[in-house]
Amino acid sequence: MPTPLQVLTWDVSGYATTATNATQIADAIVKASGTMHATIHDLLWRGAARQSAQSKADAEQTQMRAIATAYDDLATACAGAANAMSDPIATIKLIILNYVHPPVSIGDDWSIEGVEDWNSEAGLQLSRLAGLASTLFAADAEWGAKIATANSELEAMAPATALAAANAVIQADKTSDPRADPERIQTSAAAFQQVFARLPTSPADWSTAEALNPKSYDPKYQGVGPEIRVARIDPVKGQGVVRTGQFIEQRDVTSTPKGVNPFPRDRGDNRSADPNFDPEHTRVTAYVDYENGIVVMRQNPSVEQNSDGTPGDVKVAAPDGRVWQNPDGSVRVQYDAANPFAPGVAKDHSVLGDHTITVNGDLVFTPGANGVQVNGTRTDYPSLEVYQDRPNGQTSTLAIDSAVTGRSWGPAVNLPFHHDIGSGAKAFSDFYDWNPVSDTKTAVRPSVQLGPTTAPPYVPVPVPKGMI
Repeated sequence: MPTPLQVLTWDVSGYATTATNATQIADAIVKASGTMHATIHDLLWRGAARQSAQSKADAEQTQMRAIATAYDDLATACAGAANAMSDPIATIKLIILNYVHPPVSIGDDWSIEGVEDWNSEAGLQLSRLAGLASTLFAADAEWGAKIATANSELEAMAPATALAAANAVIQADKTSDPRADPERIQTSAAAFQQVFARLPTSPADWSTAEALNPKSYDPKYQGVGPEIRVARIDPVKGQGVVRTGQFIEQRDVTSTPKGVNPFPRDRGDNRSADPNFDPEHTRVTAYVDYENGIVVMRQNPSVEQNSDGTPGDVKVAAPDGRVWQNPDGSVRVQYDAANPFAPGVAKDHSVLGDHTITVNGDLVFTPGANGVQVNGTRTDYPSLEVYQDRPNGQTSTLAIDSAVTGRSWGPAVNLPFHHDIGSGAKAFSDFYDWNPVSDTKTAVRPSVQLGPTTAPPYVPVPVPKGMI
C-alpha cells in the first residue's frame, strides 16, 4: 500500500495527456485505413489480381481498426484514471498539508496519532483520510488493471514505437518530481489562499496555485523569487485554465553587452514545448483561470551566465500587463516583460517605438463549446506554448509558436519584431466600441492594469447591448 508521503508525490495529470494522444492516434489510424482501403477498391483493374488486392486491403483495414480500438480503450482507461484519482489525491494533499503538524503524525499505514479532539475541524478532516485513501487505491487498482489490459492489446498488435511512447508517459505519471515537494505544494496552497481566502481543492485550483507560488525552486535562481501580477475576471465555468508559457529553448543565449564583458550570455529554459510545463521554467507565464476568474502573469528571474558556464547574477523585474474582458467571456491580455539586465533604453517606447527589446504581445482568448481560441500578435521571440486544461481532465494544445530564429542570438535579432497568431490584430476589434452608422471605432473599452496579489483589480465587463 502506498504511504502518505508517496501519495504527496503523485501526479496523474499525465493520464489526460496520454488519453488525448491515444485518441488522436486512433483517429489517425482509422483515417489512414479508410484512405488505403478506398484507394485499392477504386483502382480500375479486374480478375484475380483485383480480388487478391481487395482481400488484402479488407484484412489490413480490419487489423488497423482493431489497433485503433485498442488505442481508444487505452484513452478511455487513462481518462477514467484521471477523473477517478485527481480529486482524492488533491483532497488528501490538502488535509495532510494543513492538519498533519506536531503533535499530530501520520504513519506509513495511514494511522493517525496525536489528535486531541476528533470532533474538532482538524479531527473531522483527518478522520476522512482513511476513506479517501481507500477510494484512491481502489481507483488506482481498477483503472490500472484496465490500462494494463489496453497495453496488452497494443503489445499484440500496435507498432512498437507508438506503444513505447504511450508507455513512457504512463510510467512517468506517478513518479516524483521537484514540483511534488511538500514544502512547494504548501507554499502554492498558501499563495492561492491569500488571493481566494480558501485553500485549493480542484485541479484548476492547484494549477493556478502553482503559478501564484512566490518562490523559485530551480537552483539557478539562487532563491530569487518571481514577480507576479494578477487581475480578476468573470468566471466562465467549464473552460478550465488556459496556460501560456513563453520560454527560451536553448540552454543559454547572447545578452546585451555591458561593462567589461562585450559578449555576455543569459541562461535559457533548456527545453521544448511541454503540455505539463513547470511555470518557473519559462521567461513569462500567463494563466487565464476561467474557473476561478483570474488572470495571473508571472515573470521569472533572469540569470546571467558566468564565463565558466555556471549560473551567475540573478535579477527579476515585474511584468507590465493590461486586461480586458467582453460579455462573451473573451479575455484580452496585453503584456510587456523586459530583461532586468538590459539597459533602460531596451524598453523605452519614446526611443524605440513599437520595436522595444522586450517580450511583449497582445493576445485574445475566446472561449467556446469546443474550447478556447487564441488570436493576436506577439514578438518573434521567445517560443510560445498555450494549453487548455478542461475540468474533465482533458488537456488541449491551443498554440505552439516557436521563436523565428531558434539560435543563441535570437533575443537580439528577434525581440524587436512581431507576427500574428491566428487572426492577428482582427481579434482586437471586439474590444472597441463602434459607431454603427460610420462603422468606425469610437473608443477602446475599459481595461485594468495587472496588480499585486494582495489587491487584485477587477476587470470591468461592458453591459451587452440591449440590456441597458
